[in-house]
Amino acid sequence: MFFRVMYEIFVILLVITYAIVVFADPASHPRLTEEFMNQADVILISFLAAEYVIRLWLAKDKKKFVISNWFDLVAMIPLDHYFYLARFMRILRLVRILRASPFLWSMLKSKPMQRVIGVVTLIMLWSSGAIYLLEAGINENIVHFGDALWWSIVTTTTVGYGDISPVTTGGRIMATILMVTGIGTLGALTANFAHHWTEFQEGKGQTPEEHAHAEKKMRALHQLQQVEQLTQKEYESMMKTIEELYRERNGEER
Repeated sequence: MFFRVMYEIFVILLVITYAIVVFADPASHPRLTEEFMNQADVILISFLAAEYVIRLWLAKDKKKFVISNWFDLVAMIPLDHYFYLARFMRILRLVRILRASPFLWSMLKSKPMQRVIGVVTLIMLWSSGAIYLLEAGINENIVHFGDALWWSIVTTTTVGYGDISPVTTGGRIMATILMVTGIGTLGALTANFAHHWTEFQEGKGQTPEEHAHAEKKMRALHQLQQVEQLTQKEYESMMKTIEELYRERNGEER
């Protein structure tokens, strides 16, 4: 369990680091040269390739594994020397890193977490757009939309660096609304993250495949309990589910 947790922490840090590199502006960061980016891509592709080979080796049905994980192979294609594809391929690899973490991927596929992330994103974009319209051209610290987005993040997290603050009445009203709503939504986000992390440490977290398999088992058990009341169609559905579970257990191709 210790190594599993350390692996998840490593992947989380890798996601954060690579996201910063991918979305950073090279013009503002002289060290982010094309040579540096290519070296980072080589290291990342090597890690993803090793992780893919290990999972392929452990898979019972190799053919089914390759077909169902085609995205992993696409993300490892080294097309970065084509400049117009470099950013696109790096975004694909960022998604691929997320898939390498059972904890992160299952958390992002969770309906409650998706709703919370959606609400937080909506509030951030709405407040950023509003403050940009109210303050741009008046507030010397808000020149681009990125400045407004940075202000929204700082205000929502209650960090309050003070580098950007609204100067208009409308901007201050907007800031007040964001302070009140932002604290609640951010609290919901961190609470969901903590809940998933606790379940993961206790071994209760499930990958999407494990969750789907468990649902099939529960459906089959429920139908078996009511076997005397089943119609012909329901009986055939039950037998099909049992057959799928049997094939999954024995590593056979559907």
